[in-house]
Amino acid sequence: MIACKQVAKALAEHRYYELPWWRRIPMFVHIRLCVMCGKYHAQVVDMQKGVKNYLEHEEAGDVDPAYHLSDEAKERIKEALREKE
Repeated sequence: MIACKQVAKALAEHRYYELPWWRRIPMFVHIRLCVMCGKYHAQVVDMQKGVKNYLEHEEAGDVDPAYHLSDEAKERIKEALREKE
């Protein structure tokens, strides 16, 4: 069985369904058995879906301009993500 810390790190760094099958199976079992990891997994999935949905709407141009990030903020986020990799 893998530890909660390993599950949390994997969920934070990767999309669950993009992980190789040999890493998904033990995580799936752990998430189903551990209440805290199950709740965390649900939150991560919801957040990923929300971001994806927002980005799709932003690209389509149907997001209120008040909610757009400045180019500077976008660059800071991109830089932070590059440092994570």
